[in-house]
Amino acid sequence: MTTFPAWDDGTTTSGPEHQVHWYDDRTAIIRQALRTNFEGPFCYLLLGSERALLLDTGTGHADLRAVVDELLSGHELELVVAHTHGHGDHIGGDAQFDHVVGTSAEEVAEYFGITAWPDQIVQFELGERTLDIIPIPGHHTTDLAFYDRSTRLLLTGDSLYPGRLYVTDWAAYRASVARLAEFVATGNPVELVLGAHIEMTDQAGADFAMGADRHPGEHELALRSAVLAELAAVLAEAGPEPRRVVREHFIVFPR
Repeated sequence: MTTFPAWDDGTTTSGPEHQVHWYDDRTAIIRQALRTNFEGPFCYLLLGSERALLLDTGTGHADLRAVVDELLSGHELELVVAHTHGHGDHIGGDAQFDHVVGTSAEEVAEYFGITAWPDQIVQFELGERTLDIIPIPGHHTTDLAFYDRSTRLLLTGDSLYPGRLYVTDWAAYRASVARLAEFVATGNPVELVLGAHIEMTDQAGADFAMGADRHPGEHELALRSAVLAELAAVLAEAGPEPRRVVREHFIVFPR
């Protein structure tokens, strides 16, 4: 698996409010420090030859705009600011940016040209870099996954990450995960699945307490595509009634 840095886990009181890791020269992973907010969300900046896409703006408790401006310095690119979904810890920094894609399902669908929500997968061009955008409601009504054909990264927001997968619409979530797993299985290979948080420890099936702003011994951010297949199988087996399921790399958590 690709080597990632030791993310700021909240156990020190100093350091920048955002930690940046360049996955490659066109893909930046940004983590908001846990000391600024216990959510410690991850944001993603994807650069093409014509546009850059920023996915999520964090909680708003730190200056993300300055970080993004620095990362884009020297690049003449239109910046598109969008979201994996519309919860406050992913849209909190929106006011720092001049133009942001709306946060309702209707606004998201209109911007990306999705005419059959949530079943339609559309392509979004950054210039010499194509993203597949896959609606996956269930955690939130506006959930999107983003598949980058060039890196084979699958960005899943809060729908899949090493932590508690909060499900607000069980039927929609089951259908969304099944649809996403089918997308991968039918000719869209995934190198890594990258979500928006880390809430689990490096001990299988163990999570940090809700609201914890210190994460000593965190789970890795990146997951293999097999974890997505496992999640789809878990949900299919669970059936139509919501239930909590604990696995090594995730916890299905109906709300």
